[in-house]
Amino acid sequence: MPTETKHAKTQRSDIQHAKATLSDAEFIRYSRSLMLGDDGDKRQLRLKNARVLLLGLGGLGCPVATTLVGAGIGQLILVDGDKVELSNLPRQSLYQTTDIGKPKAEVAAVRLHLHNPHPRLTVLACRPDDQQLRQAITACDVLVDCSDNLPTRLQLNRLAREAGKPLFAGAVSGHSAQLYLLSPATACYQCLVDPDWQALQNCRTLGVDPALVALTAQQLALLLLRFLQAEPVPYADVAQHDTGLPFGHYARYQQWSQGQSTVSGFHWYALQTNPLCDCCAHATAANHFTATGV
Repeated sequence: MPTETKHAKTQRSDIQHAKATLSDAEFIRYSRSLMLGDDGDKRQLRLKNARVLLLGLGGLGCPVATTLVGAGIGQLILVDGDKVELSNLPRQSLYQTTDIGKPKAEVAAVRLHLHNPHPRLTVLACRPDDQQLRQAITACDVLVDCSDNLPTRLQLNRLAREAGKPLFAGAVSGHSAQLYLLSPATACYQCLVDPDWQALQNCRTLGVDPALVALTAQQLALLLLRFLQAEPVPYADVAQHDTGLPFGHYARYQQWSQGQSTVSGFHWYALQTNPLCDCCAHATAANHFTATGV
């Protein structure tokens, strides 16, 4: 269910320019964000012009989508072929008990539109094949993987590399969480995973901590917003620019002792390209389109 989009801007010296671009309702809606720095209007407009594909509307995808829509994303393509289950409700805040049995993507789009009617929402309520995903990816600047199974992650990773577009990904199972920031110039997700091990590691087999899911989702949303609101750079050059974002790295949630206290957080590690990776070897040359980037 598509919807119309709007955008935003402000900061004392830019208020007149901002109001020329936004409706009064948008200006008020995003006013607190527009106050952040002298370039609040430019950052909000970049977010308005951004086009994102989000695959997976579970424990990670629900809060990521809610944050992007609330912040004023321009266009969001929601992809999920699952239906709401009772066991989803502790972590997936877009759904209610009365939604059990309904398509997640359709229910999420309705709730997100109620939250903010300005972003344009598109729904793909199925398990997409390569052709469907390729078509959706063409219309996007950035891809976000919040899926819960290895085959889907590898599929989106392969198509992201083929299209030459940045990929943000997150995963949580048990008490473990990871984040990945990948670009056409870095190692890919397939370089890192051991399919035989990863196939057994998911929330259905290990359980999942709802609080850790929420924390990971907000970290992922924060990184996405920083990227989407910054100066645009060519897709293929994202990793080479001083973006302030750790492209070509993955993060693991860890706990460690510091004196008498226990500290927790995400630690980032560089990804190494696997010379035997089929995905990297067969990826087409990255397109030099301009993406919203840092």
